Amino acid sequence: MENQTTKDTQIKEIREENVRVRFVGKLVSFDDKTGVFEVEDDGLRLTCLPNYQEQIKLEPSEIVLVTGRSIAADSSFEIRADKVEKININDYNNYKKYLTIRNNLLNGNGS
Repeated sequence: MENQTTKDTQIKEIREENVRVRFVGKLVSFDDKTGVFEVEDDGLRLTCLPNYQEQIKLEPSEIVLVTGRSIAADSSFEIRADKVEKININDYNNYKKYLTIRNNLLNGNGS
């Protein structure tokens, strides 16, 4: 399998062609039987399907960091989650700051 770079991003910037992504959000729902969960950030929701062996118990309203692959779905796309980690509000805020700083530097807006 070829090595693919993971793109750190936000839900609103994920596109089907991104392939491998990492993003944060609040867990909206989690199905104990299938492991399917939905994550929300900035008013946008994204469905994630588990693609990992470990059994992780998630609760709605927890903040998570998701790493996975963007794949085509019926109406748009969804994420096959390779990894899901519970994070705290400080980690969430730091991730958002990191994205802002990185985007500013990549777009030539940094000092």
